Amino acid sequence: MTNYWRIFIWLLKGNLIVWTINSLIFAILIIIMGSTWNSLLFSSYFTKITLLETGIFFLAAGAIAFSGSVLSSKTKEIVRKTSDEWSLENLRNSEKKANKFITLAIILLIESIIISIFGF
Repeated sequence: MTNYWRIFIWLLKGNLIVWTINSLIFAILIIIMGSTWNSLLFSSYFTKITLLETGIFFLAAGAIAFSGSVLSSKTKEIVRKTSDEWSLENLRNSEKKANKFITLAIILLIESIIISIFGF
């Protein structure tokens, strides 16, 4: 299995999890509020939720990428009093992990734009 295929599968799983959570929240709101909402409120809801999730994924990606930086590595060394030193390999690994979250956030942003334009 190639690396691109693994990334694609990871993104697909992440997107399915996000939409499952959205559907559960939406179902709970339907039960609580009843069926009085119109389609405009539905599209507005999904747009806002996907934008919120996009922001969360961008923040998570930034935190993951920052965890491999020199500043965070030196802070870990001082606070934990470990001998783990910063390396370029650790930085690259953390950036590779963050790239998956960034890609997922971009996909969610595109979905949010599509939902807001077409009003699904």
